Amino acid sequence: MRFPRQARIFRGHLDPAPIAGVAFLLVIFMQLGSILPTPGVMIDLRDSKVVENPAVTIRVAATGEVQFGTNRFGATNLASLREVLKASNAGPLLGLAVEPGAPAKLVADLHDLFGLQLAEGPAGLIGTSNPRVVVAVNFLGQYFYDNRRIGEEELKKELKRCLRDAARESKELDLLVWADKDVDFNAVSRLERLADEVGIKRAWQVERSQSSAAVSAKPTP
Repeated sequence: MRFPRQARIFRGHLDPAPIAGVAFLLVIFMQLGSILPTPGVMIDLRDSKVVENPAVTIRVAATGEVQFGTNRFGATNLASLREVLKASNAGPLLGLAVEPGAPAKLVADLHDLFGLQLAEGPAGLIGTSNPRVVVAVNFLGQYFYDNRRIGEEELKKELKRCLRDAARESKELDLLVWADKDVDFNAVSRLERLADEVGIKRAWQVERSQSSAAVSAKPTP
């Protein structure tokens, strides 16, 4: 038994405009994905075949061993690596050399090691309604602004620019400090003095709430 078919072979003119539009959208998405910054990046990921300076390079072996200088660490004591890095004078940039076959989870844990670990504080702290500028300080005492590492002089120029922008709206500018819980207090003090020099009157220390994963801010003295 045969049923009548309604399908017909398309023999008309194919409009190229929708196809071109989809192609342009794909190009735009690929370009946007390539320029999106990664917050807090401070490790320089390089080819493991390149000869690196062992004094500033973290090596991950295929056996799961992590080496920094003469120190060796396993996957279970990466916190000790954090302490060694904090006490070392490794310079502004660290290299990561990964051998082929190294455990992927270990490499991911190393990346997490360099993320900011905020100190815990009480919940319910009230923030600020003023325009804000955010500066992060990692456990090595390095400053990060606008998703990039920044020196003190350049940071001062950026803070002055943000202060002028806030003044155009007749508002004060507040500084939000995202400081790692293991950062040296002197690094945060230098940042607050630098903010005071450019005219910022209030600084807020960002903390992680004890009762949830939310963050809150409290004024720093």
